[in-house]
Amino acid sequence: MTTIAVVYDKGAAGPQEIFAGLRDLGELVFLTPDTAHTRAVRPLLAEFGTVVPIVEDPRLILEGLRTFSPDGIVTFSERMLPLTAHLASDLGLPGHSPEVVRLLTDKSAQRKRLAERHVDRTRSFPLDDPDQWREALTRVGLPAVIKPLRGEGSRSTHKVVSSNGLPDLVSELLDAERHAGVRRPVLVFEEFLEGRECAPYGDYVSVESLVSQGEISHCAVTGKTPLIRPFRETGQFWPACLPVAEQQAVLELAGAAIGALDLRTGIVHTEIKLTADGPRIIEVNGRLGGWISELCARTGHADLVAAAARLALGEDVRCDLFQSERTFFQYYNLAPAEGGRLDSVTGVRELRRVPGITKYRQLVSPGTVLPPGVTTHQLDVIIGCADRPEDMITAIDQALRVIQFQFSSDRPISGAELRDKAIRGGNHDFSHAIHQR
Repeated sequence: MTTIAVVYDKGAAGPQEIFAGLRDLGELVFLTPDTAHTRAVRPLLAEFGTVVPIVEDPRLILEGLRTFSPDGIVTFSERMLPLTAHLASDLGLPGHSPEVVRLLTDKSAQRKRLAERHVDRTRSFPLDDPDQWREALTRVGLPAVIKPLRGEGSRSTHKVVSSNGLPDLVSELLDAERHAGVRRPVLVFEEFLEGRECAPYGDYVSVESLVSQGEISHCAVTGKTPLIRPFRETGQFWPACLPVAEQQAVLELAGAAIGALDLRTGIVHTEIKLTADGPRIIEVNGRLGGWISELCARTGHADLVAAAARLALGEDVRCDLFQSERTFFQYYNLAPAEGGRLDSVTGVRELRRVPGITKYRQLVSPGTVLPPGVTTHQLDVIIGCADRPEDMITAIDQALRVIQFQFSSDRPISGAELRDKAIRGGNHDFSHAIHQR
């Protein structure tokens, strides 16, 4: 019987999605770190397979995994990529190599490699000391983006438009990394990529790709809805509505970036900015993109969760580019940057009646205290389908007008007001929170 090891933590696919995609491929063994998330879902994982705790000693992890004789190993979590790569390498299994994962997760190393291979020219400078801020400014210039060397979900990411207060910001971000348990915190200070005018859509896209034995096939170009301050992701849709020539340029750039990073086997999620001078790389991720599996399931185009496992088993997996006259979309209401306790959500019944909205899923329960900060905290996901992209925008606008969130010490606020408040949100004199997307 085929055995698949899944190195599991919070990521792009949850337990039920993973089980649905992998149950016909073999027996599942879940390797899990001890986190609040994995403790909460452990009973569910135990229903789907064998659960093995991840211990501190890498040798014991490897020895424990060998007893199951896995035929493949896969992860859908950004933070689990390094461990997965080392285990795959030690077991002689297909997957991203440790060196490839270093390039995928180290934003500075990735920028350097893309520049060396003449794929992207974005200026970038790593800094691990507040005193390096002057050199960073000299090397990169303004405006710029500063963010942790490794991270996801727009965590601790800021746009810098002035040198005023920059040393304090660098110190604050390095301290935050130390408090988060990062032993040797490093930040990346890089050129800000200015997007072209794309309203009412976002000025960036992502490309979902498979790499099988070094051969690249692109499954979809994912369109995005506009970012909101502090420039967090609000939604996405299939297919992106790009001019033919621009879409081809996007696909060629994604393929060149994948090749430059020497990826041989696995799933790739490449984020690309649409600028007036052509597409530019934001970052290349060696995993499934967030919520992409839902679009896969709904469109019936490709099961990328299953594809990731099949690639990990050494199968030759390819995919055609998704095309459709209809638009399949998701939209996320985001928690306010100041945080607060969510007391109630109303208007769900009215939202479900909006033409084009097919499903609503609440992600945060009333009573939850949401921390302040620039990290993306999704309150819900609004799911729908429209005949045209412009009909999608209309449906989202109507849905946001009827859904309301009650936070402690505040009046009820609609999804539209949450969005507009974030767009108008105040900025510090030296920066405002932004994920460069």
